[in-house]
Amino acid sequence: MKRISAFQLYCILLVMTMPVNLLIVPKVLTSYLGNNAWLAIIASLVPGTLIIYIYYSIIKKSLQPFPLLLEEHLGIIPGITLSFIYVFFFILASSLTLRIFVEFIESNVLPGTPISVFIGVMLITAFLGIKSGLTNIARMAELITYVGVPFTFLMIALTLTHNPDFGNLKPFAYMSSKGFASALIFATMPLLNMFPMLTLFHHFQQNSFKPMFQVLLSYILLMSLITISTVVALGGQNSSLFTFPAFVAIRLVSIGDFIQNIDIIFIGVWIMGIFGVLSIWWFMACYTIQQVFNLHDYRFLAAPTALIIGATSIMLSPNILELNLLANRILAPVYYFFLLFIPLIIFLITLFKTPVKQQPEYPESEKSISTAE
Repeated sequence: MKRISAFQLYCILLVMTMPVNLLIVPKVLTSYLGNNAWLAIIASLVPGTLIIYIYYSIIKKSLQPFPLLLEEHLGIIPGITLSFIYVFFFILASSLTLRIFVEFIESNVLPGTPISVFIGVMLITAFLGIKSGLTNIARMAELITYVGVPFTFLMIALTLTHNPDFGNLKPFAYMSSKGFASALIFATMPLLNMFPMLTLFHHFQQNSFKPMFQVLLSYILLMSLITISTVVALGGQNSSLFTFPAFVAIRLVSIGDFIQNIDIIFIGVWIMGIFGVLSIWWFMACYTIQQVFNLHDYRFLAAPTALIIGATSIMLSPNILELNLLANRILAPVYYFFLLFIPLIIFLITLFKTPVKQQPEYPESEKSISTAE
């Protein structure tokens, strides 16, 4: 039997919260708060801790992992129905991740290349990750963390030391309460991506609160530094005008006035992170289908769902401007509904239940998976 170590779990959750949001969050927050965008990230410590507590409480009072815990707490028919609906949400999350990757590469790296090429390459790569099993996905997340985190700190340091203008951080805390509330909602949303913990805890027979809280602190540290470095390099107003301001700030960096275009290294590392996010959301979709229909394995589902994810990513929007509007105004409430509102209902249902001891062995449907891996 193969388990996920504490560090592997930390890496999986960190990969889920950082790569995509590293490019998106600074733009949205600066559009709300300008030079004070980083304050919303620090303030997300409070709602982020509450989210972690909700997930942790559900885990402590559930015998089965997600999606079986929906049947456990809501009943068989409502649980199966909701699990089936979650499949479409996970496919949507996978498609959105894939489309953001495509738009970034199309607009910054290889403009004019058909998006079907990027979609096909990323789907094939993530498909191989799904087929290799959850254990190898966890190892992949370890590799991404080992490479990505030090490189992120390096890029932040280079950005802050390359012609910085710390005056861009002024005036301090000059913002409206409405703007701060909107920014806080969006700054907290990446932490909802720790939702797969409700499934992964069954592969991790230790205290699950610690790795989730470590991810929260890592997210606040990294994202606040990234936002500060972006504002210092570009200014609060200018940052809100770019689609990917953090990448623009990194692109301006040069070492010794003769080593330039180091952003290509950033692109390589970021693509690794996108591969991790896509693989984990895709795994959640396949695993949920397996549990809903009581199938023997989930990996053979990767091939048919690949076509659905690819087609959905293309149909999400015709261009990057509409994709931004769709993500901010429509998909953000959808994320909160599936990743917070429904877990909150389950949390309230389990509030007066006593903690249970999780099963020390996998269910029959999982034993075959563990053996194959």
